[in-house]
Amino acid sequence: MNKNSKIQNHQKLANKLVCNFITKTILYSLAEGEKKESQNKYAHHINISSSVLTKMKREEGYEIPLSTIYSICKKENLNLSEFFKKVEEMFPEIKIRD
Repeated sequence: MNKNSKIQNHQKLANKLVCNFITKTILYSLAEGEKKESQNKYAHHINISSSVLTKMKREEGYEIPLSTIYSICKKENLNLSEFFKKVEEMFPEIKIRD
């Protein structure tokens, strides 16, 4: 595998893990495994389409724009740095370097 392929694979993994983190910790309650609120209502609050949240929940993930992450962080009262730190804590394999 060449260097570009490795980078692309890591980028896909990063997108997948960020989406997985959002799904597990924000869209669903970890304690009960139930939605905190309806997907449509949540999407409306962060000004995105509900279909974007559906794409995030897919096994392969979704190439999530930073603007969507920012909107989620704003609703959840998280700084971007806090968000990415939590993603790295849950999925250490996403780290670029230690």
